[in-house]
Amino acid sequence: MNLSIYLKLYFANTFGKVKIKPTYKHLEYMYENNFVIPITDGYTKIAGFPVPTHSDWHTITSDGKKAMWDKGSHLKTRLISLIAVIISFLALLINFYKK
Repeated sequence: MNLSIYLKLYFANTFGKVKIKPTYKHLEYMYENNFVIPITDGYTKIAGFPVPTHSDWHTITSDGKKAMWDKGSHLKTRLISLIAVIISFLALLINFYKK
């Protein structure tokens, strides 16, 4: 799971739903792993039978919440370590140019 998928799951968890376009490159992966399900927009009739139509809005599933919280701790750790490296590098540059 990458940052893009994590952010989609985070927003779906926070706001209850998230808009994901059908052209989103990781949408099939999210469907295969049962992270999100589309919200039913209404019904159309095909050959007399009602068929549900889906909008671009999706809700998060329990599998999506579990994956989000599992990967969230890794992403937070990576983000904190990246910030620490950047701060250390900036401190090194400041000390180098002060002398």
